[in-house]
Amino acid sequence: MRTKTLLLTAVLGVATVATSLAQAVYSVNIVGYINKALPTGFTMVANQLNASPDNKVTTLFTAAAVNNMAVFKFNPATGGYVQLTFVDGAWEGDDLNMTLSPGEGVFVYSPSAVTATFVGEVQLTSSVTVPGGFSIISSVIPQKAALDAAPPAGLGFPIGANDSTFQYNPATGGYIQNSFVDGAWEGDGGGAAPQPEVAEAFFFYNAGAAKPWPRTFTVN
Repeated sequence: MRTKTLLLTAVLGVATVATSLAQAVYSVNIVGYINKALPTGFTMVANQLNASPDNKVTTLFTAAAVNNMAVFKFNPATGGYVQLTFVDGAWEGDDLNMTLSPGEGVFVYSPSAVTATFVGEVQLTSSVTVPGGFSIISSVIPQKAALDAAPPAGLGFPIGANDSTFQYNPATGGYIQNSFVDGAWEGDGGGAAPQPEVAEAFFFYNAGAAKPWPRTFTVN
């Protein structure tokens, strides 16, 4: 799968003058798009841009939807899924207001290979709440990097003892599993920290209590 990203930095300056002192005030936004290739079958997907007018599945996927495409969002409280299906040009299912906001993740089933394009703004300051047990999560920032390494080189995840990641492999239909045990990673990565792709969500098992995953992205 190929994921293509383009992020454009727009800096708008507004000058204000008070008591003979001119002061420039700047607003910085990072906007752009992410092309996420969806192969035939299942894929775990993240949306890492705040879209307009909202981050509903019906907003994000309709342009790329093919008949019988389905989106499944995991509910940690029940251990089940909320489902939407695109049938004869319209979405139907459990919750038409289902969101896929930055930090969240879903399974997408596509009957044929398509490309979903996410357009929006990078969320510069964020915090994802990771519940105890299993959940599907993603990085808020569209960056491929070591999960637990410190930003900006890493994603800054607060990894804990016996936590585990499960990255779905569409080619095999299985998971790439890595666990943090005795202060080190072990599993399918051969001791390396997981590095989720841009626009990739993953299952996470939190062995402890719910915890925040904060991130602040600075434009230099």
